[in-house]
Amino acid sequence: MVDPTIIHVALIALAILFGIIAVELKRLDHAVISFAAMNVVLGALFYLLYAPWVAVFQWLIYAGAIVVLLLVTVSLTKEARESE
Repeated sequence: MVDPTIIHVALIALAILFGIIAVELKRLDHAVISFAAMNVVLGALFYLLYAPWVAVFQWLIYAGAIVVLLLVTVSLTKEARESE
């Protein structure tokens, strides 16, 4: 059996990695996808820390609704930029 501490450290490292990638990427759509991946990993970390309701809200609100809102904003911004 794998030690839970190793899993927690791996998830924390993944969340930090995806967060840094989201900040450093030049293309906004790729940055939003990395942001979504970071939120999915954070939700998994919350679930493993015995906070299932926090994990569900993390997945639904941040990894779901906020990411969709950001993707729509990026796509509408690209369309407005192309029409100018």
